Amino acid sequence: MIDEPGAAGGGQLSAAARAVVEALRWRVEVDDAAFDRLYPEHVRRLSGLHWTPVSVALRAAALLAPEPGMRVLDVGAGAGKLCCVGALANGGVWHGVEIDPSLVGAASTAARWLEIDHCTRFHAGDMQAIDWDRFDSLYFYNPFESLLFGGGRADRAGWTVFAEQVARAEQKLSELSPGSRVVTFHGFGGEMPSSFALAFSETIGEGQLALWVQQPRSRRRSGGEVPA
Repeated sequence: MIDEPGAAGGGQLSAAARAVVEALRWRVEVDDAAFDRLYPEHVRRLSGLHWTPVSVALRAAALLAPEPGMRVLDVGAGAGKLCCVGALANGGVWHGVEIDPSLVGAASTAARWLEIDHCTRFHAGDMQAIDWDRFDSLYFYNPFESLLFGGGRADRAGWTVFAEQVARAEQKLSELSPGSRVVTFHGFGGEMPSSFALAFSETIGEGQLALWVQQPRSRRRSGGEVPA
């Protein structure tokens, strides 16, 4: 069992937590249950449905940060699992934006407990408030789904807000600089702008992990399509 932050031990990692850290630094997959013990119980219960599995996070991190020092933004970061795994496995600087402040708190605590708070940052608020062009890569794991089913059912108001958020994301993606990388797992609810080219795709379980790269403007057709 991983000791919780603030427990006896002076803030030092438990043996179990240290094993998780060392495995991920070597890019060795660890069990999700072992990683999720870093979170409070109420956050841990959401893992199977909402947080990126460690196995997927390792693959995604390699696509998001293939070179040292890259800056990554996780849109709808939840409890920060993708950012924490990516920081341990691939280095770079990882930022997460999440609308739920309690999840931002859980993410920040986990990063501090994993001793990666120097290269991870979590922000509570609207994705629109962040300049996406500050980052080399962005990650989306169906970030707006909770707007539809967070209360256990979908209603008209939820669908309206969902559609608005998806449209805003599509617009911000279309404005990214050439070379920007976007990795999606289960998509984001909308369509990638036609200025992006699909560079890689892999089926993992019931989901699709995909890498998209924003094309140079000289390679875009007047109609907005990228040549194959």
